[in-house]
Amino acid sequence: MPSLTLRTGVFVRLKGQPKDLPDFLVERCQGDRCWIRQQTWGPNVQLKIKVSQIEIPEDVTDQAKF
Repeated sequence: MPSLTLRTGVFVRLKGQPKDLPDFLVERCQGDRCWIRQQTWGPNVQLKIKVSQIEIPEDVTDQAKF
């Protein structure tokens, strides 16, 4: 099963996020919430989201197996 470690400094994508929108930077997580932002935004502008809104990518190592 794919998994994702959420910690400060990790880049994530949201479910349904358009491909042309850059990944978000995780500022912090607490419980089931994360504060994220775009790198071009100032450090005081953040979105508070539920962890369930983050897209978990497929594990690349599983795709390489034949």
